[in-house]
Amino acid sequence: MSDMDLSRRFFRFIFVTGWVTLAAATGQVSAAKEVPPFRESRVPGGVAWIDLGPSTNLKPNATLDASRVWVLERDGRWVAISGIALATTPGAYQLQVTQGSETRAVAFVVKAKSYPVQTLKLNRAMVDPPPDVMARIERESAHLKTVRSTWRESEVTNAAFRLPSVGPLSSRFGVARVLNGKPRSPHAGLDIAAATGTPVVAPGDAVVLDVGDYYFCGKSVFLDHGNGLLTLYCHLSEINAKAGATVRQGDRIGAVGSTGRSTGPHLHWTVYLNGIAVEPELFIPIAKR
Repeated sequence: MSDMDLSRRFFRFIFVTGWVTLAAATGQVSAAKEVPPFRESRVPGGVAWIDLGPSTNLKPNATLDASRVWVLERDGRWVAISGIALATTPGAYQLQVTQGSETRAVAFVVKAKSYPVQTLKLNRAMVDPPPDVMARIERESAHLKTVRSTWRESEVTNAAFRLPSVGPLSSRFGVARVLNGKPRSPHAGLDIAAATGTPVVAPGDAVVLDVGDYYFCGKSVFLDHGNGLLTLYCHLSEINAKAGATVRQGDRIGAVGSTGRSTGPHLHWTVYLNGIAVEPELFIPIAKR
């Protein structure tokens, strides 16, 4: 059987089953062989599984636009797991893959996806910040950009997520935002409507990467799940986590609030993969939404 046939069988399995079981959870394989249980969606804001060829003792490194991409082993194949930015134009793209002294390009195709439009009315200062807070916003933006680019190599990445809070899913990922009549960047996360004080928990095992109180995000917590998979929790009323601490799935990290740019109590949850905001619902089993 050719490498191309193996690749097709691999991706056909993913698409047919929809979900891939976390093998490490069964104890049948080592943690290094674990497979993320989230679905592939090769669209702007989605996640691509990209076959890199037969596995060998020499693990490849992959980058997309100079950002490192998660690579794991699955069924005797190396696979890259890459986020796709919301601003991506549908078409052909390439990963740069280095394995030993060899560097090559591996192509993949991004398909189109349309997202709905949402119109919101906010406090004017949150849409058009006054000049006296611009220095703060720029400083915080630079800091958060650095945080989002964090890479922590990990043999185990717990991506079998649970919802981080209890409540209806309100504003969905990718919605085009019109704030006070002005077009703004699309919604880069998932909003969960809940009362102030509702617990917010870690969706998977992680290290607390950053905590802070930011102009737009309000009180926030960043978690690092390893291998470029990060999650962000915004508008909290309180923070129950400290930077550098290890948390397990279900541990409380804060409480729902309405701090920062917010129209009312809710949790804004963002999932980042190789520095790119991707659709959080891809990581949650349909039955648990």
